[in-house]
Amino acid sequence: MTDVLMICIQILEEAGFRTETATASRQSIIFENDTVLGFVSIYEDTQALMRGWQADLDRLVDAYQFALRRSGDKAWNAYAVMISAAEANYSESVVLSAIEEDLVGVRKIARSGMRDVADLREALLPLLPLQSAPQLEAVDMGGEIRLRTTELPSRAVDAFLSDAEQAVVTQVLEED
Repeated sequence: MTDVLMICIQILEEAGFRTETATASRQSIIFENDTVLGFVSIYEDTQALMRGWQADLDRLVDAYQFALRRSGDKAWNAYAVMISAAEANYSESVVLSAIEEDLVGVRKIARSGMRDVADLREALLPLLPLQSAPQLEAVDMGGEIRLRTTELPSRAVDAFLSDAEQAVVTQVLEED
């Protein structure tokens, strides 16, 4: 469980959040940046998450109530993230969804089956800044056009790709 918490800390800190260990609840951290604040709590399994999330969240909110009040508008962007490394069955997944739909107090993210960096990054995605677009390799446009224009005569495609005048391309099309 500690490994999962450490990965969460790493992901959040890389995204510019400040983190610290929460004293009000075991296996929990507090995170904050200029616009968002919240808690991450780690559970042994999904059953423990379902049994304990509300009491743990109440303890955390109670312990940090003054910080939450001082945060002003940021309090509207308060999150509680509850994570279990164990995989949830169908009925447990339904309960986790219901937890996320509970809009009382703070926004909630409840996830199970979180074992590695990719899983945890996906779970924390609503908190992370927008990611940059992927870098795409250069495309051979001439080859792509030839590949996709199988219905046209090859002479017409060649004329089009040779930067010939529009009239020349039209003439080649009419001839074929």
